[in-house]
Amino acid sequence: MPDNKDFLDQFSDAGKPASFKEEERVPVKKEKKPLNTKALAIAAGVLLVLAIVSYFLFFAPKIEMPNFVGMTKNDVAAWVKQQGIDATGILFVEQYDFDTDDGTILTQSVNPGKKVRKDVKINFNLSKGADPDERINVPDLYAMEKEDIQAWISDNKLQKTKISTSYNEDVEANSVIDYSFTGCEEDSFTRACSLKINVSKGSAPAGSVAVEDFEKKPYATVESWAKSKKININKVEQYSDKVDRDYVISQSVSAGRTIKEGETLTVVVSLGKAVNMPNIIGWKRTEVRQWCSKNGIPLDDSEEDYATSTGLCIKQSIAAGTLVKEGDYLTVIISKGNPKIPDFTGKTFDELRDWVNQANIESAALTLNNPTYDFSDIYESGEIISHTSSVAVGGTVNVVVSKGRNILLTDNSDTKWDDLNSGTYTETQVRKLCEDNHLTCDVTYVADPNMANGLVKSAERSDGLQIKTSTYCPQSTIINITVVDNPADPE
Repeated sequence: MPDNKDFLDQFSDAGKPASFKEEERVPVKKEKKPLNTKALAIAAGVLLVLAIVSYFLFFAPKIEMPNFVGMTKNDVAAWVKQQGIDATGILFVEQYDFDTDDGTILTQSVNPGKKVRKDVKINFNLSKGADPDERINVPDLYAMEKEDIQAWISDNKLQKTKISTSYNEDVEANSVIDYSFTGCEEDSFTRACSLKINVSKGSAPAGSVAVEDFEKKPYATVESWAKSKKININKVEQYSDKVDRDYVISQSVSAGRTIKEGETLTVVVSLGKAVNMPNIIGWKRTEVRQWCSKNGIPLDDSEEDYATSTGLCIKQSIAAGTLVKEGDYLTVIISKGNPKIPDFTGKTFDELRDWVNQANIESAALTLNNPTYDFSDIYESGEIISHTSSVAVGGTVNVVVSKGRNILLTDNSDTKWDDLNSGTYTETQVRKLCEDNHLTCDVTYVADPNMANGLVKSAERSDGLQIKTSTYCPQSTIINITVVDNPADPE
């Protein structure tokens, strides 16, 4: 029997190799070494030195803050760009300051000399100069000479007050001839107002004429002056948005200079405000009115025509791009939308046609088709039964006209339609039958010796169809009857 033991099981415990004996594990404890405090102190010192060096190399402020007081915004901008300062941290606050020129820095929030980083936040107070809205007392300028006026202008920083000089026969040199304000009156004068002071240079040299200041004065003043001084005037006209019609815009010789008698002064005279006419097709009525009101253009917008867009301008009397002069008149046509057809039922085709013709005069561009006809128990022959009720510009209008009633022929108590040609009915009976059926009866009288007077000899429909009970007959059809009317026998 074969041995099934494992290869190692063939050996006894005593006979097993020593390398295969079970081993016993014994844990070994290592002895702890004492901390080296000296080494730790050295490492901490090195880290501290590195931190201090890093701070001064990378984090410590290194840019010195300049003194910008008395300098300008542009100086700050140049410094910011040169040093790579973050511009988002720079803030300027403006304030009026009489003693400091406009644009000059008054204060800064970071003191000069302080070290700053590139992300520094700095506020600057910036002067706007003297307050333009401050009320200024105007002295008696006529009692002052030119030098005194100049000193008053300088002392009050009146940048919009100007002195001009001109020759004047009546006012001595350096004295005020006249003065004028723009933007205010004398009792509300501020630095923001313009003041023009005209100072005399005394009498003009002999044989010369001192030219006056004619700008923004009536042209009639120039004519009167030129006539009295024997000066020729060359009048040039042009449009102006700033100078009123017939007032002087400019002059060829400035005020205060002289020209000889007989010489020519050219003056440019305003034709008034001129406006380029825009294309207002498609504008709303309110928009057209607002534009005309703003530009002083008289407007007539009363005329209206049919067009698809209700309330919009569809035609203008002044072409787009045309220069609109003062006094020009604008006429526009406003759309009143698609045609609204009134109710013509029960009326005639001619009445509807007249309305369409009038609408087409007003640009409706409608097409009216020939009518179609149909029977109606409501509308008389020739009356409109129905028609197109809603139509767009350029559309088509259809209409149905009544042929009257289509009557079902019915007998009455003593007369039958089938027997009208039997020669047994009187004219009165047949007329009554037609009347009961709402038909028109037309009578022709003939002699027939074979029949008694008053009898109906024959009857037929005007449309040629057979007269028969319980058949339809249009109301427009006429029943033609022939009645016997024999002459009386002579006595």
